[in-house]
Order: sequence, then structure tokens, then C-alpha cells
Amino acid sequence: MKFAEIPTKKIRFIAAFLCLLLLTSILPDFLIKADATTPSQNKERIIVSMGDSYSAGEGILNYYGQSQPIEDKVKDHDWLAHRSENSWPGRLTLDGKPMIRNKNWYFVAASGAETPDIKGEQKKEYATDKKASVQTEYLDPQIKVLQDLKNQGKEIDYVTITIGGNDAHFSNIIETAAHPAKDSALQSELQKTWDEFYADGGIRDRIREVYELIHQTAPEAKIIVAGYPKLISEKIVYFNSDEVNLINSSVTRFNNEIEAIVNSCKADGMKICFVSVEKEFEGNEAYASSKNDEYLIRITKCQPQDINQTKKYSASSIHPNDNGAKAYAKCVQDKIDSIEKDGGKSEWPDMGGSEERDVVLVLDASGSMEGTPMEETKEASAKFVNTVLKEEASIGIVSYDESAMRIANFSKNANYLIKTTQNLNAGGGTNMEAGLKKAHEMLSAGNAKKKIIVLMSDGEPNRDKVGDELVAYADELKKEGIYIYTLGFFSDSSSYSEAQRLMERIASPGCHHEVDDAANLVFFFNDIADQIRGEKYIYVRIACPVDVTVKYNGEVLSSKDAQKGQRTSFGTLTFEENPERNESSTDNRIKTLRLKDGYKYDIKIKGNGKGTMDYTIGFMDDDGNYSDLREFSNIKITPRTTIDTVAVNANTTTLRVDEDGDGDNDYIYRARKNSKGEVLDCKVLMFFLFAPMIVLLIIIVVIIRKKRKTKAGVAVGPVSADKDI
Repeated sequence: MKFAEIPTKKIRFIAAFLCLLLLTSILPDFLIKADATTPSQNKERIIVSMGDSYSAGEGILNYYGQSQPIEDKVKDHDWLAHRSENSWPGRLTLDGKPMIRNKNWYFVAASGAETPDIKGEQKKEYATDKKASVQTEYLDPQIKVLQDLKNQGKEIDYVTITIGGNDAHFSNIIETAAHPAKDSALQSELQKTWDEFYADGGIRDRIREVYELIHQTAPEAKIIVAGYPKLISEKIVYFNSDEVNLINSSVTRFNNEIEAIVNSCKADGMKICFVSVEKEFEGNEAYASSKNDEYLIRITKCQPQDINQTKKYSASSIHPNDNGAKAYAKCVQDKIDSIEKDGGKSEWPDMGGSEERDVVLVLDASGSMEGTPMEETKEASAKFVNTVLKEEASIGIVSYDESAMRIANFSKNANYLIKTTQNLNAGGGTNMEAGLKKAHEMLSAGNAKKKIIVLMSDGEPNRDKVGDELVAYADELKKEGIYIYTLGFFSDSSSYSEAQRLMERIASPGCHHEVDDAANLVFFFNDIADQIRGEKYIYVRIACPVDVTVKYNGEVLSSKDAQKGQRTSFGTLTFEENPERNESSTDNRIKTLRLKDGYKYDIKIKGNGKGTMDYTIGFMDDDGNYSDLREFSNIKITPRTTIDTVAVNANTTTLRVDEDGDGDNDYIYRARKNSKGEVLDCKVLMFFLFAPMIVLLIIIVVIIRKKRKTKAGVAVGPVSADKDI
């Protein structure tokens, strides 16, 4: 039967049956999918706001519970914590919707909170009037809100926090500066804070513990750490300009340290980020030109709304006002919006090592690096990152002072790596072992064919392993196949030569670089980066009372009269102090040359005192290792000595020594691959060279004389008897 002949009713019946069949086949899946998506669509997105008075909204009226009678206020933890109804965390939004307290926004920040108060109860002292006795109440640990939400099966999207300002004694510092007898007291108060910050178990460690605790309790949450604004404007009443600069620079330094802790946590896999508010507050600090421009409350006498009426100054002094809360909210909201836009990919880029090269940059952040050295280190680190990443490599970054922190996990993302170094601060002692250990941990977790540490320091370590013990530890790492470069910057070191020698011993052979000026850090970081990328160099180290000169293609490297290192297009010349000084020498420094391989360099050496010379030349293999080192030891030097040699990658290296400057070589030293130089006495050499010629000459003379005698005998021999006379 043809289709056209099928009755219309049958067609309708068949169509209805097929539709029913189709619906019954897909409906269960549809219902399952709908059921699966409904919870996520209806899931309440949650923000939890924790921390200290800068998050609580101290000074911004009204506080929750403010309208209650005083006897009820002191029982209300919201009022005791001075949680403001107009705080900046309460102004945040998610998906464009405002947050509703105790529905999708949980607010537990408390005025006066320090790091221990996140995990434990916070002690709050209050007095209802100036003559009243001080009473005590305890607030719940702030971490409890995360635990409660977890027990309710709720997931937290964001945790916002400011913490550390009270640990760093911000209020004491301001009060000290405002006091008439203040100059030395302010310096002393700040120094006490920084000593506590870097101490083992000090402020820095406690701040990190808070972040770790939040992450452990709510691992799904993204943690947003907000910094602090500069506090005082230059136009002031209570402070002079030096004090203002000192206070504000200390706040910036504190923010940078917090960001470094955040970066360290981020490198360990935490979804955490830092938000700076300094630019948003710039020019609007307390005591700005006009009160209308201020984002911070001026120093104020105790107010009726203060919890403890026995205090001289109000707790609201130097805290954000309503404008300041708006500024905070804008900065944090921008960060949330950025994370929401790309799912956090820009904030937390993909991490991971390389199959070819993993490089850990270990940076000295001890107190002696403060100022220009640290700024130059940041610039040099950025150059290093950009250069190394041109090849197949991954970079991680460690900073060390009293202890060590991994501030960047292995990554190939240059922006991420560079950003982590830009807010480094200098402070504390020098624990070089901690830096090497942290780098070792990182490298041990990777699978790269080549593992490299680049260690930078401006002085000798003074924490944990030092001296021979530290060298022994570095030797253990090298035995594991880890290649160590060291970069020494010792211009201000009191034990210059000892520090240089230590760094040289820590380094793999030929891989210690010396910097005599902070401005040159960038060049030497770049040299190391080029070497890691595969650029080959010839390494020459001359420990002796001599001057050295290398000329190539119109450029010159010369130690004579040079006070600092030199750089040309074909190589560098640097100096190290020689611990075995020779008083007869005008320049007893150790000279180190690094010359680009592939060329032939004539090296001229001239004695400038009496003593002995050690000469080492090294050649790189294809893996960038100095696998061929040739050493010449104890070559006698006088002020008249001249030595000619050639730096070229050949089967042998030869040094021609004219000991007395008469133009004739007295000795020739020769070394082959990975061998010690052997001396050839030129007088003996001349004897053995010319003896065969003399013997040959004697033989020739004897033969000639014999022939002459033979000819003479033929001419005058006896007359034959048969011949007629």
C-alpha cells in the first residue's frame, strides 16, 4: 500500500504513538537532568566576612545592637564586636544581588581581633563609663561560623578578611607618634613590631596559620585578603612629615609582607588572593586637606559609643569612615567580579613543572637587602623570568630571611611569576639553608630532566646551617643531580672574602657569579638565564698576584687599574677578594672571566707582585655543565713574569711562561681534558729538542771528513812499480 493510500486516522494514530514513544524515552533523562541542575540553580551563594576592626566597620555608625539599653548592649556580641550596619563587607554583591545577613552573608569580624582570635575566643573588655570598673566578655572564635555552615551542608563561595593590624600594634604606633615625647619612641615601637613579625612563631607565621585554618575548614572557599590603607596625610597636626613617612612606609611594607604570605599560600595550592586598597585611599588619608576628602577618621577622644569608656582615645581613630568603607567595598568587589568573570583563571593560573628544566629562583629577602638591592633584585628577577621562559622551562620562586617561603609554584606564566616578586620586602636574618631546603622540596616533587637552583645572597648566613655544614648540605643536593648557581652581592658585607668563598663552594663548578654593584644584578641574572637556556661560556679563574687582559674584536677586558667588574659583548670580568692575600701584590684579587664559547681569545697575564698563580679554565657541555675543568697550580710569579695563553675549546690548553721577562719562554704548562697542568722546563725541552739535531750534525761532519780523507788518499797514493819513471 502506498503512503498516500493510508487512511488519515491511521496516520494520526501512528504519529501520536511515535510521539508518545519518544517522550517516554527522553522524559526520564530530562527529569534526572532537571533534578540535577535545580539544586545548583537554587543554591545560595555565600560570603563570610571575618577579621579585625577594618572589616567590622569600627567607627561607622550604627553598630548592630546600638539602639539597645547599655545593660543589653554588653550582652550583645554584635555590639561588643562593633560590627557596623554600614561596614564594607555588607556592601558586597554576588551575581549582582546584595547580600542578606545570616542568609547568604555571615558577618563575624570583630574590632580588636588578632590572629589568635580567629581560632580561639576573643577577650573583650568594656566599661560603661569613665569611673566604671572594666568588665570582661568573650566572643566566639571566628572560625566557628565556617564549621557551623559546613555542618549544615552549605558551601562557601568567598571568605573576606583583614587581619594582622592589631598584631602589628597599629593603634599603639599611632598613639606613640601622637605623644609629645615621641621621636625615638616611634622608631623603637616600629622596630619591636618588625622583630616580632619575623621571629619564629611571630606575626608572619600567625597570619599564615589563619589563612591555612580557613582553607582547611572551608577548602571550597575563595579567600580574599584585603590590605590596609596608608594612614596619615602629609598635611597633619599631630605628626611631622618624617613621622608620617615612617608610619605610611611601614604600612606599605606590612601590606607587601601580607601579599607575600598570600602568594606563598597560593603557591601551595590555596585559592587565595590579595587586594590592595592603597591607591583607592591615596590622598584621602586622615588629616587630608579637607574632612570631606578623608576616608579615615582622625584621632579622636573617647566617644559615647566606645566599648571601654576608660580609654583616652576612641577605638575609631584612624579607621575607615563611610567613604573609606565604600572604597574598600569597591576594591574587593572588583576582585570578586574579576574572579567571577573568568572563573579565577587569571588569579590562579595553571601550575606545573617542565619535562625539560625546573628552575627555582631563591632570593635573599633578609634585612641587609633593604632599599636599592631589593629593588634591583625585583627588576633582575623579572628579566631572569622572561629570559628563561623562552626555552622549555618552568620557574618557581622562594624567598628567605629568618625562614623561607615558596612564593611562586612552578609555572610558565611570566606575569604570575614576576608579580610575586614585586612586593618582596627585606627584613630579618639570613637563613640560606631554609631557602635551599624549600627549593629542594619543590624540585623533588618534579620530573624535569634538569633541576636547577639559582641562589642569590648579599651576605653570610646567620641562621641554622652555616659554613662547612651548609656547604656539605649543598654538596648533597649536587650529588642528587641538582645544579646550583650562586650570585653573590657583598659590597656591604663585613666578611667579604668569607662570604664570597662560601657562595663559590655552594655553587656547582664554575657557577658562582659575583656582583659589585646592585645596578648590575640584572645583567648577571640575565647571564645565568642565558646559560640555563643553552648559551655556552668558557670559564677562567685566576687566583694570583697578576693583571689579566683579554682583547677581542676591538673590545677589552682588563683588570689593571679596574676597581669594579667589566662587561663586553663577548664576556665579563669580575673580582673576588682573595683570602690568601700577598702584601707584595698591587692587586691580589681573584679574577674571573666568562667568555662566550666558539671563539679564540688571546689572554695576556702580567705579574704585579711575588707569589704563585692558580689558573683554572672550564668548558661547557651541551647540557650547560662545566664538565671539562683544567687546572694549573702554583705557577711562580714575579713582577717581571708574563704569561701567554689562549682560551679556546680545544684538546689541550697551554700556558707559556716567561718568568724573567726576557722574551723567552722559561716554562710551558699543558693540560688536557679534566686534568692537572704539567710543566715542561723549556731548557730541558730545548735540550731534548736540539740534541738529535746536534747528533745528526756531528754525524754529518764525520761523514764529510771521511769522504774528504778518502778523496785525498786516491789523489796521492803509491806509484805503480810497473810504471816507467
